[in-house]
Amino acid sequence: MGRPIGSLNREKPFNQALLMTLRCNPVALRRIAAKLVEKAEEGELAAIREIADRLDGKPVQMLDRRDVPLNQLTDEELLAIAAGALPEREEDEVKLLLLPPGPKSKSGG
Repeated sequence: MGRPIGSLNREKPFNQALLMTLRCNPVALRRIAAKLVEKAEEGELAAIREIADRLDGKPVQMLDRRDVPLNQLTDEELLAIAAGALPEREEDEVKLLLLPPGPKSKSGG
């Protein structure tokens, strides 16, 4: 069974063990990094991704929320849309303009 929902993994024994080992042998870290670069140069995709993630950061997952009504989007999603975070549409697709809902009309006859 896993950790209870909401619990924090404060203890990181593997991380601590690695840090202790690398502090005792700082040249090992350089050898590991050199081996990673070597594997990337050989075309190993996992090594290439690891280097790119370490240097550029992991890519942010892009969510297309154009099918959701505007009033259901979060502030973060609205800011992302305003910043142009939606992927480009193909030329033949219909382009949508996201507008806030207009004032509610009184229906009384």
